[in-house]
Amino acid sequence: MSVSQRLAGKIKKDFPADSEAVLSLLHEVERESFGGAASERLLAAVILVSRGDIDRLVMALELMATDWRDLLVDAGLESEDWASRLDEFFDSAES
Repeated sequence: MSVSQRLAGKIKKDFPADSEAVLSLLHEVERESFGGAASERLLAAVILVSRGDIDRLVMALELMATDWRDLLVDAGLESEDWASRLDEFFDSAES
């Protein structure tokens, strides 16, 4: 799966100097753990949890690979309202 435009924009905003490296890491873990088929929800959870910090990003990627459900909980995207919460996340990124 390719990263959505809105997720790519959030990555560029949160990691301006390292956005290409972040995208590369995201794709690598996605490919290895999910055969390249991770959802935007899961990929966004990594970025949401990382809060612009590379060390937190690495921890979130490890969590995605080992127990993606815990990652969704940490990101607040585990409930039925995850889609609206994800929209809020991206709307706040654009402001």
